[in-house]
Amino acid sequence: MGNEICLLEHPSFAQSVEQIARVKEINLDGVLETGPAPISKVTLDPKEASEFSNTVLLIVSAYAHRPFAEFCGPYLTKNHTVVIMPGTLGAMEFSTLVAEFGVSGITVGEVDTAPYVCRKTSKAGAVIWGEVTRLGLGVLPASKTDDVADEVRALFPGIVPYKDVMECGLSSMNPVVHPAGVLMNAGRVEYSRGEFYFYEEGVSSSVAKVIEKVDSERLAIGSALGYDLTPVGQAFHDAGFGPKGSIWEAINGSHMLTR
Repeated sequence: MGNEICLLEHPSFAQSVEQIARVKEINLDGVLETGPAPISKVTLDPKEASEFSNTVLLIVSAYAHRPFAEFCGPYLTKNHTVVIMPGTLGAMEFSTLVAEFGVSGITVGEVDTAPYVCRKTSKAGAVIWGEVTRLGLGVLPASKTDDVADEVRALFPGIVPYKDVMECGLSSMNPVVHPAGVLMNAGRVEYSRGEFYFYEEGVSSSVAKVIEKVDSERLAIGSALGYDLTPVGQAFHDAGFGPKGSIWEAINGSHMLTR
C-alpha cells in the first residue's frame, strides 16, 4: 500500500521480532498481495516508535492492552491517534491508563474485530486467509469519530463508524463466540495439546446454539443501554466471514475460518 511501517514489540517478547529486524520484511502468502512486505523499522523502544508516526495501531491480544499502555503511555502526545484492533472496550482502559502519565487530549479508537484472518507461518512470515470487508470503529472522544474514520479508512477501506466506543465494544464478536466455544470444547482442547481448530472443530450446531444464547444476553445489555446491536450471525456475515444466516451457517460456510 506504500505506507512506511514501524514495528514495535515489548522487550519481554523481543525474540518474536528478531528475524524481522534482521531482514526488514515479512513474507506474506494468502489471498491478498503475496511476497515480501517491507518494514521500515523494528524497535523495542516506545519513544523511537512514537516519533516515527502519529498513527498507532495496537494489534495485540486483549491481555496485552494494559502492558502496552504502560509501555507506550509516557511517550504519547495529543498529536497521536491510537486504534486498538480489536478493542473490546480496551479504548476506555487505554485512555485511562495513559492519562495517569499526564497525557491529555489523546484520541483512542478501537475496532470490533481484527482486520484479517491470518496466522504466523515462520519467524518472518504470515499467511492471510481472509480480509474483513466491514470493520466497525468507535472513538474516544466520539467527537473525533469522523476524523479517525477518514484516517484509518486509508488503510482499511471497510471502516464503518459506530456512535461511540461503548457501542463498538458491545458489538465485538469475540467475547460472545470464543468463551462459549472453548468452554464447550474444554476436553477436546486439553486432549489435542494445542492441535485444535476452533471454528472447524469446535463450533458444531449444538455449540452454535449456546453461542446464540450468550449473544441474546449481549443484545439485551445493549438494548438496556440504548443500542440496537446486530446479532452475532448477521455480524459475521456483514464482516465478510461467511454466508448470511445463523452463526452456525456463517461459520460452517466460511472459507477463511474453517480450514
